[in-house]
Amino acid sequence: MQNQRLLALDLFRGLTIILMIMVNSPNTYGEFSHAYWDGVTFADFIFPFFLIIVGVAIAIGFKPAERSSAELSALRLKVLRRTLIMFVLGLVVNLMYLKFSDVRLLGVLQRIALVYMACCFLALHCSSKRLVQVMAGILLSYWALILLVPAPGLPAGQLERGANLINWFDSAWLPGMLWRGSWDPEGILSTWPAIASGLYGVLMGRLVLRFKQDLPQLVMSLFVLGFASFLLGSLWSLSFPLIKQIWSSSFVLVTSGMASMVLGLLIWYTDVRGYQYGIRIPLIFGANAIVAYVLHVALEKLLEVPLGGSSVHDAYLQFAQQAGLDQFFSAALWVVAFLLLCYLPVWWLYQRKIFVKI
Repeated sequence: MQNQRLLALDLFRGLTIILMIMVNSPNTYGEFSHAYWDGVTFADFIFPFFLIIVGVAIAIGFKPAERSSAELSALRLKVLRRTLIMFVLGLVVNLMYLKFSDVRLLGVLQRIALVYMACCFLALHCSSKRLVQVMAGILLSYWALILLVPAPGLPAGQLERGANLINWFDSAWLPGMLWRGSWDPEGILSTWPAIASGLYGVLMGRLVLRFKQDLPQLVMSLFVLGFASFLLGSLWSLSFPLIKQIWSSSFVLVTSGMASMVLGLLIWYTDVRGYQYGIRIPLIFGANAIVAYVLHVALEKLLEVPLGGSSVHDAYLQFAQQAGLDQFFSAALWVVAFLLLCYLPVWWLYQRKIFVKI
């Protein structure tokens, strides 16, 4: 295994992008819909999982090594270039949802870009111990900010939907269209704790590098780390609730802990036991994850375009109603068909060994 990439890392990325497409599909409900405010559903784990796998990839790409000033400068320029490309791509994706007159400055890809940049610079210069200290500082300072600083007309510590410091800051300082009208779930201040999610991934990646030749020990370490983080986050949620839309500190620890345990399970499944069943489709999605993400947004909007007075999605809903399908089967059938539609282009790229990288 010394010179081979762990299969589980690519599988984790592929599964995450598949689930991201599923929860972003129309008609989702229940666990495949995001929590209205506090609490978490299955869907709420997907975005932090993606940030964490970005952090894992950073740790593996920037292995600890002595680097000259010229090498560091080249790496920093590469990071800045990739950040800019991803941020601009996020603006383009947002325009698929909105009109040109309603530009949304921040969003999913923009948050990934900002977290990627921060984690890269920290990973280049910080030891694992220092990263733990930075991560703890981020989570505690975010909690203290909410707990101690009042917004105009709002008491300190208030965490009601749309009436808290984090949402107020977006309404006051974030230009352009806001996803929730007066605030944005990928807003300015909530990007700060999202960096901690990425740093957690960097720490996971360094565990992978450390124990890659002792996979059972790696699996055990990821499970212990993950369970401890999940437990700590659950306890913290008693005073700082799990809220994805402001990326609360407890939310970071709970989702990060779950990601660590899931990665440990995938390593056990693929790299320890050598099982291959059910991994091909996720690997194909993971090989072109950014393409798959942008593609699913474009396809979703195309399926909503009226053709002869009715869109493809509207026609499907009418068919499902006439066929007597209940909400579960109607949503499930649509998601499966939508995934297949997204899968065909990335499968075509995979077959021709075309891998789009930023």
